[in-house]
Amino acid sequence: MKAAIFKNPYNIEVAEVEMPEIGPEEVLIKVVACGICGSDMQMFRTNTHREVLCRKTEDNLEVPGHEFSGVIEQIGSSVHDFKVGDRVVGVGMGGFAEYVPVPVNPFQLAKIPDSVSFEEAATTEPLADGLQMVRKANPGTGENVVVYGVGIIGLGVVQALQTVGVELGNIVAIDVSETRLAKAAELGAKTVNALSGDVIELVREICGSAPLDWPNINPPAVDVVIDCAGFIKTMKGPPPLQNALDMLKGGGVGRIICFGAYEGAFPIGFMPVIQKELLILGSEGYASDELVRALELMQENSVDRASLVTHRFDLSDVAEAFETQGSQEAIKVMVTP
Repeated sequence: MKAAIFKNPYNIEVAEVEMPEIGPEEVLIKVVACGICGSDMQMFRTNTHREVLCRKTEDNLEVPGHEFSGVIEQIGSSVHDFKVGDRVVGVGMGGFAEYVPVPVNPFQLAKIPDSVSFEEAATTEPLADGLQMVRKANPGTGENVVVYGVGIIGLGVVQALQTVGVELGNIVAIDVSETRLAKAAELGAKTVNALSGDVIELVREICGSAPLDWPNINPPAVDVVIDCAGFIKTMKGPPPLQNALDMLKGGGVGRIICFGAYEGAFPIGFMPVIQKELLILGSEGYASDELVRALELMQENSVDRASLVTHRFDLSDVAEAFETQGSQEAIKVMVTP
């Protein structure tokens, strides 16, 4: 079968590899669509997280891709809740290929509702990530929420915020891509381009101020920051985490959810955590019911995932697909074997 092989930064190509064999508690999926994730891009640029983002073949070749959908081609001897021909979402490594093995468990495999397309379903995992972030943030009535980084993950957070069942204050999206910010605005967020000025002051213009009884501290009235940007070495200005700490309210109510991956270490001014009594929570992945809930939201037309797919490539053009995902014009690039 054909598969994308990641060799080195900026070096990914398609090769013939052996067909995967499945174990008794696995299924083999014929891939229909696989999205390029932000973590895939960090690996593509710097080798970051390579060891957990690729499936190794028997010849020790590395196949990336973990956001995919397709049709079950084979089932293991111990699999009873799925059958050949089922349309499914898969979460595992090796999705940039014609076929990929996936363990059968509620975190990695779910059936796709009839009304949900394969492309939409291939965005299930990032939406489930967003649902977990919002659950952990637990935003309340009138609270201002900043979403830092609005690629496919951050836009999913904006969509998830619209489903929490309370009337929030402002949802503010921060990014450097006007394409992504325009989409965030379509989804109901107010937007800030991080390249257009002092991010904290631009957020203050939207949310107002929340003064503290500490000298020289006057943050914007931001209750929650959900950081989907992480740290990329080529970023200009303070890291998003630093801006998040500086812009949050004090008094023990400000909280930050950290999701975006880090390409390396960086200095951070940590005193705001103490002075403001901030809460910092990490978020990785999702609860298993959030994978199902993401699909339900698509089925109910509560979220529009189809419009987030901006570019499509054949597997044979996977190198171009990665280059495109790295551009500011792309939101989600989908690869089709």
